[in-house]
Amino acid sequence: MTRVLIADGQVLDGSGGPAVRADVLVEDDRIAEIRPGIDRGDADLVLDASDRVVAPGFVDLHTHFDAQVFFDPMLSSSCFHGVTTAVGGNCGFSLAPYSAEHRPIVLRMLRDLEDMPTETLSVAVPAAADSFADYLRDFEAEEPMLNFGSFIGHSTVRIAAMGQEAYGREATPQEIEHMKALVAEALAAGALGFATKTLPGARPSPSQYATREETMALLGVLKAHGSGIAMFNPGGVFDLDQVYARQAEIGVPFTWIAMLAMNDGSHNGRLALHNEWRARGADVHPQVSCRPLVAQCTMRMPSVLRNPDMTQLNNGSDEERLAAYADPAWRDRVRGNVKSAAMHVIDWRDVKVLKSASAPEAVGRSMADVGSDRGVDPFDALMDMGIADRLETRLEVDYGNTDVAEITKLLNVEGAVFGLSDAGAHPGQTCDAVLPTDMLGNWVRDRGVMPLATAVHKLTGEPAALLGLEGRGRIAKGNYADITVFDPATVAPGEIRLTHDLPGDQSRLLADRPSGMHHILINGVVTRQDEASHYQPAGRILRS
Repeated sequence: MTRVLIADGQVLDGSGGPAVRADVLVEDDRIAEIRPGIDRGDADLVLDASDRVVAPGFVDLHTHFDAQVFFDPMLSSSCFHGVTTAVGGNCGFSLAPYSAEHRPIVLRMLRDLEDMPTETLSVAVPAAADSFADYLRDFEAEEPMLNFGSFIGHSTVRIAAMGQEAYGREATPQEIEHMKALVAEALAAGALGFATKTLPGARPSPSQYATREETMALLGVLKAHGSGIAMFNPGGVFDLDQVYARQAEIGVPFTWIAMLAMNDGSHNGRLALHNEWRARGADVHPQVSCRPLVAQCTMRMPSVLRNPDMTQLNNGSDEERLAAYADPAWRDRVRGNVKSAAMHVIDWRDVKVLKSASAPEAVGRSMADVGSDRGVDPFDALMDMGIADRLETRLEVDYGNTDVAEITKLLNVEGAVFGLSDAGAHPGQTCDAVLPTDMLGNWVRDRGVMPLATAVHKLTGEPAALLGLEGRGRIAKGNYADITVFDPATVAPGEIRLTHDLPGDQSRLLADRPSGMHHILINGVVTRQDEASHYQPAGRILRS
């Protein structure tokens, strides 16, 4: 038996209640005692928690770590920021089931929708995952550092049933029955629920082509299963009204992304809809975030600028992309139809140049200003820079969620849950795995948006309860020893830096240097001690 004593900390147990000064004794993977004055001589290891908060490990509802485990079992950057449990399969993009035949389609989906480099996926992801159970076993065999559970994804089962035709047409009754069987099989294997994205976009997902009847048929499988939750990126024929209207019929909790403070104020209509249905008793939980909706990209894969013609170039070579950028006819077709993440026509004042070898004078300025200086449309100025820089021009695009007052309002909405870290997705564009340390430092300590105990509850007990994770999300005797120890006076996300460490010689943004995050235990295993993390195969597959 291994005994770890977390000594003399302020215990916030994840319930939302006040802190209590106590020691926490861990025996193997469980919490054995919580009280003051536990004899230190009884422990194999003593972790000092004086002047620090002892909290449950954080639960991240919205990650895309599905593929990352196969080349990074630490599941960074989340592992550095107090997260002990991550949930994948979000937006309908689970990494199972898929056959060897359909593997290229699934990998292209992850590239086009979540911006994961094909060069990385093609060398890391297994040749096939014929069932969801097979995938969970493959994931577990990689010995992840974090606990992991996953939704079964609508788009993925659509590809399994329809192949490439999952993009672009309605399913036949026979194909819907096939999908229902795959969802039932996944739920029986332990999927935490069902996820879909019906929102139409410039980068299409297979599930956006589903009829309302198809989506309801698959949700009906979840209803028959009787546990788990449903996750939505709503729009099209299954819009936000449908999410709220259908929840009671299915009988499990729903969550959706995302209620963010958009520059155009559109979030206020979603908030009014949520409050109206909440008053009627709808068990629906919008995901909110303190993180700005800001993304980076290069002109090699400028996926933050959303347009079908630009996405299509992902299938070609650098030379084909450069030729398109130089083609006046291509420019004329694309120029007026470049959109933002919110699917509005892009405002070039929100697009900033981060790097350009050919135009150093443009760095730090908006493309609106660069275009004005050159006397051309900002789009044409950007295409010219992309060509001159051989696609290495790096941009940053601001979509919203930057108004402090509006973010504060949304963080405190009744029924809303913290989500949308998107960890594992968009590796070269964003790194919002820092959401917990940003929330605890910049928002709770510095801005006082909510009490610390409330924030800890929303990072721990609340998402664990929503997911039905028994024995997790609370510091209680007999529960699993998923524990985070942090200094509330110094906790902060730290530096986010661009690295070049992905398979296939690809880049990503990494945040591995938070401050104030002292110790982390996952199932009783110490994965971070005295602000230094080290890989340990501590995680477990969490099944519903």
